[in-house]
Amino acid sequence: MDVLPLLMLVAGSAMVAGAARRTPVPAPLLLVAVGLVVSYVPGVPDYTLDPHIVLPLVLPPLLHSAALDSSYLDLRANLRPIALLSVGYVLFATVAVGVVAHLLIPQLPLTAALVLGAVVAPPDAVAATAIARRIGLPSRLTTLLQGESLFNDATAITAYRVAVAAAVGEGVSWAEGVREFAFAAIGGVVVGLILMVPLHWLRTRLRDPLLQNTLSLLIPFVAYAVAEQVQASGVLAVVVVGLYLGHHSWQVDFATRLQEAAVWRMIDFVLESAVFALIGLQLRVVVGGLGAYGAGQAAWYAAIVFLAVVVARYVWVFPSTFVPRMLFPGIREREPGTNWTAPVIVGWAGMRGVVSLAIAFSIPETVHGGAPSRPAI
Repeated sequence: MDVLPLLMLVAGSAMVAGAARRTPVPAPLLLVAVGLVVSYVPGVPDYTLDPHIVLPLVLPPLLHSAALDSSYLDLRANLRPIALLSVGYVLFATVAVGVVAHLLIPQLPLTAALVLGAVVAPPDAVAATAIARRIGLPSRLTTLLQGESLFNDATAITAYRVAVAAAVGEGVSWAEGVREFAFAAIGGVVVGLILMVPLHWLRTRLRDPLLQNTLSLLIPFVAYAVAEQVQASGVLAVVVVGLYLGHHSWQVDFATRLQEAAVWRMIDFVLESAVFALIGLQLRVVVGGLGAYGAGQAAWYAAIVFLAVVVARYVWVFPSTFVPRMLFPGIREREPGTNWTAPVIVGWAGMRGVVSLAIAFSIPETVHGGAPSRPAI
């Protein structure tokens, strides 16, 4: 991407996000809507998401900042429902959407349909919590959505890798897929646990605020890169390190913490604004790449997949909210009571975002042996 389009993206998205603060419309929704419209304005360049840039350069700082601001104690207290959403739901949605897509398009192999399921399974890591804070949801619901957003990308990306390996004909069995999934998840947590203590020790030993903030900016990229280097989940490594550093941030001097908070607020604002604008700006790029499929046919398939995603979330959220409480008295005693409104809100808070687009653009064009990976329809 040239410098000028990049500057236009950052400046334009910041202006829209700033304007959104004067309206009742949450900034993420307005940015996506404006991006959709602007994508068809003559002269606007094509903004194509490169997964090799988005995943390692955009996702780590957003997740790290969210982890720093998260309460480790609140997340631990709600670990069961967060795990059901960030792991259980993502895997359920992957299978459910994959089966629906396979039935809808018989020419689409089930393995390739599961790739689509993994792409659309994870709710956005930023949108739900940004909107939740804007409209003032109860703190527990915000914690659940925030916890889900911290961990669900790791589940989806790992499931995507397994499904792609099976779809392109690399001979991956279900047992191997489960092993790869477990290794990526456990490996990401282990890498985070290994890095968090020395990184925190280094933060507390540096006395120059400039060096402290430089280190703070490097930490998410280091954690992500180290984990990915050993084929583990970089997302989980970033989250583990961020939660530990945030929980022990009181051990860093106050002046540095103030400066660091201001730096991360600025980074969050710029990246979040640009990310949501990019989601909208992808429309023209996606439509232009449909080839022989046709916009009408693609829209029909997209509508069915959208309905499958919405229904699958509610099908998972309602039972996972009430069934464990019915079966296990300990859960009823340990966790606060709830009514039907909570799962309705959590079920609807499933906006997909830049991670889904990024991994969609990384789907290989050919299967093992060079044949096209897309079905002829």
